[in-house]
Amino acid sequence: MTSQPSPPAIDAAERRRRASVVARWFSEHPFTIDLLMVAASTAFQVFALVVSEQRPLLPGVVMAMAASAPLLWRRRAPFVVLCTIASIGAVGALLSPGLGALSFPFAFALYSVAATRSFPRAALGYAIGVSLPAVSALGLLLVDGHAFSPRILDPFALIALSLGLAVKNSRQRQHSRAALVAQQMENARVSERNRITAEMHDVVAHSISIMIALADGASTGWEKHPERAAAALRNLGGVGRTALTDMRRILHVLRSNDADLAEALHHSGHNLPALDELVDVFRSAGLPVNLIRAGNPIPDDPSLATTIYRITQEALTNALRYAVGATRVDVRLEFEHTEISLTVTDDGHAPATGAPSQGSGRGLQGIAERAAAYDGTSTSERLPAGGWRTAATLRVTDESSTDPS
Repeated sequence: MTSQPSPPAIDAAERRRRASVVARWFSEHPFTIDLLMVAASTAFQVFALVVSEQRPLLPGVVMAMAASAPLLWRRRAPFVVLCTIASIGAVGALLSPGLGALSFPFAFALYSVAATRSFPRAALGYAIGVSLPAVSALGLLLVDGHAFSPRILDPFALIALSLGLAVKNSRQRQHSRAALVAQQMENARVSERNRITAEMHDVVAHSISIMIALADGASTGWEKHPERAAAALRNLGGVGRTALTDMRRILHVLRSNDADLAEALHHSGHNLPALDELVDVFRSAGLPVNLIRAGNPIPDDPSLATTIYRITQEALTNALRYAVGATRVDVRLEFEHTEISLTVTDDGHAPATGAPSQGSGRGLQGIAERAAAYDGTSTSERLPAGGWRTAATLRVTDESSTDPS
């Protein structure tokens, strides 16, 4: 006897897709849902009357229909609908003492209030639903001595109240999660835009400063040193082309989708020249730069190399702008254990008081942010004997450091 193959199980993705289709249908047909709720409320209440052998049945059916009809407006005014249904139930108890409570319409109305309004409002609605029949009972007792006991703890109403509160709490959690995700995405966008701003500043500020220095040198030395002036102009064109390439690269990142922005920007600067080439560019602009390396070799990490390059570039750009009469600019790069120390020191003096500033103030902030990304710090200060020093420390993990042995 061979066993029949079991039908393939529906995977989780298919179940989620079907649930999404059902949820979308419910959200797109609210009036149809309300009609079904009215029909279900009426049917349940009539069934309860039949089971309880209510006689005559017709008044009970009419009251069930009258109490269920206001549910069509439960989305717009749930609390008003609840009070209306409770009032109809109280009037029905006065007209027909044996009718019993309209538990099901009231339960549907109480669910709507609990799912869309505050808990105090839902509790008040429950109190109204059980107190109005009690008032009717008291009136009948005083008028003709007919006594009946309204239910203070209606099980259907309590279940509806619990379900409504659970649904509201679930919606609030979903909204909170959605708001949290939206905030995290917005924070990520702002962070990436700030990183792009720093990248743009590095490209534009550095390149324009170099180009100004080269152009000034070429114009002043054209007659006495034509060879140097020609070399400066050639370097000027090279710097301009490099700046244009960098600008196009960054603008390409800006045009990318947000989902790919962090990864694109993470790799955008790793095609930078070597640190020695950067120093040569500043030398050609007239800045007497000396590159000093000490300690262990720098770990082969593109992100780390980009950070070191950009910090050095910003510090040298500031020296080119503000170190008037500098005869020596030392760039010292040292790596010991897990700490990289980068120091740029010049012996120039500050520009004359009142001279217009050439910077935006973003450069030193960018240095601090890049150092902080590697759990480091940065300082920038004028030296007592004259000159300026910009220093940054970067901390790398043991796995990234090079073993000196």
